[in-house]
Amino acid sequence: MRDFQGALRRGVGDINGWIAAREAELKQGVTDLEQAAEARRRQADNAARALRANVVSGVERVVEASASRLTPRTVSPSPRPAANTHAVRTRPAPPAPPLPAPGHKTQEMLAHLNAGARGAQDAFTLGLGDHFVAGAGALGDAVQGKDIAASYQERMDRERARDAEDSQNYPAARATGQVLGVGAQVLIPGAVLGRLGVMLVPAAQGARIAQAAPLILRETAALAAAGGAVGVAGQAADDVTNRKIGTPGDYGGAIVGGTLGALAARRGNVAQASAAAGFTQSVAQDTLNGGLNTQSAARARESAVAGATVGGLVGAGVARHIDGLPMKAKELTGERLSRVRNFVRGHKTGPTQKTAHKLPGGGHTLPDLRTYKNGLPQELIESKFGRKARLSPRQIQATLELKNYRVDHSVPRDIGAALGLPSSVIFPWDWAMTQPQPEPGATAP
Repeated sequence: MRDFQGALRRGVGDINGWIAAREAELKQGVTDLEQAAEARRRQADNAARALRANVVSGVERVVEASASRLTPRTVSPSPRPAANTHAVRTRPAPPAPPLPAPGHKTQEMLAHLNAGARGAQDAFTLGLGDHFVAGAGALGDAVQGKDIAASYQERMDRERARDAEDSQNYPAARATGQVLGVGAQVLIPGAVLGRLGVMLVPAAQGARIAQAAPLILRETAALAAAGGAVGVAGQAADDVTNRKIGTPGDYGGAIVGGTLGALAARRGNVAQASAAAGFTQSVAQDTLNGGLNTQSAARARESAVAGATVGGLVGAGVARHIDGLPMKAKELTGERLSRVRNFVRGHKTGPTQKTAHKLPGGGHTLPDLRTYKNGLPQELIESKFGRKARLSPRQIQATLELKNYRVDHSVPRDIGAALGLPSSVIFPWDWAMTQPQPEPGATAP
């Protein structure tokens, strides 16, 4: 019995010793794993730092290389050796003729393009582009441990110096870029005010009937001529207001702006059309009066914004008033607009008394107007007005079966555009001009 108990005790002791040995091995294994993981983490951190430093330095080398390509290299003359009074004087060899710099024209063209691109960036971002470039560069410097505020200020000074250098060395390229940058902004005031008008004024909505007749070339030409006449009237009003006599370039630019605005107003967004008219007129006048200058972009922007504001407000107010007219007044308005359209097309409108016209497929329709040319009947016209106007089944049948059947459909925003655009062109917006007005063709230093 005592032998059995002793053997049992020895067995339990061996098991406990084996378990203790396995626990020690397990702890040592965990420690080894933790040390290996820590070593791997340090290696990964070192590799990330090295990669980040290589990327930043590589970007800087690319930027410096690009800048060196854009800037023509100047070779400094080598210093003359000191005269040796003891040496025998010999006649110096004639200097070799200077070799033309390789790719000089390409470098000059790239320099002009870069100056124009920077001008477009400054105009489109309202001057915030330089801050963005400087800030991005400062963040890259901060990764390398440099002071971010000092780096930002240094890079910002560099951007301003580059802008000043562009204005001095490439004034035409920078002014052209600024005008193009403003051109990208022209859509913003027109689009914003136009959509705002649609939300606030239901009369600015409304799509034309699908069967409505489009404008013919003669009508488009008449619309363009009317826009040009409005531009001339606006320039004349500006001359009277400022007690001056406009130049031929002033009136030529007014014709261009008024014509473009009238054609754009056909789409119904009078705010956008007025913005385009103001922008185009300003650029065309500066171009015709001696060339674009450093103030052209600012004047074009202000003209576009002022035109969009005046045209959008007047157009929305007129459209809202017309949309509230009684139904009978809307019918008379539609017929009067059809008469104007017939006059532009060269047709005479017949009596207003409606007479039935038989349809080939059966039934009849009552057109609002009939047109004649040289005493011969031309077209049957159905005049519709209003954003809720629709064709009846017989009228739809007439569009399918009759070749001389025309549908005229006008909406309140057409009347708003017809009055809003001239208001934006004639309105004296000189009060909105905050930029100085240099002489035509002059450039700021």
